Amino acid sequence: MSNNSENDQKCRDIIIDELQRGLISADEANVRMVLGERIRLITKLSKEVRKALNLAVKEGRLCHMKKAGFMPEVYYHPDFKYLAIEARDKHLYAGIRALKSCF
Repeated sequence: MSNNSENDQKCRDIIIDELQRGLISADEANVRMVLGERIRLITKLSKEVRKALNLAVKEGRLCHMKKAGFMPEVYYHPDFKYLAIEARDKHLYAGIRALKSCF
């Protein structure tokens, strides 16, 4: 396991522990997960989670890029816009490669 993966897992474990002990709400846990992961590509999202993430965007804690064509929606840490753009591009190119392999 790489160092980043280990750090991400530790972050998730801490968030889950705080949630289970009632120290944070589920909404706050979702926001912290995105902050810890730096980016989160969205294909499906419940109304409650979307509401919490959008509130964090309004508060300036997260940033958001809307779905554009075949590129997915993404929520991301304000310092990591370049990772959000890179992840959306990878998603798009993976879809293009999959389509090309069909023909």
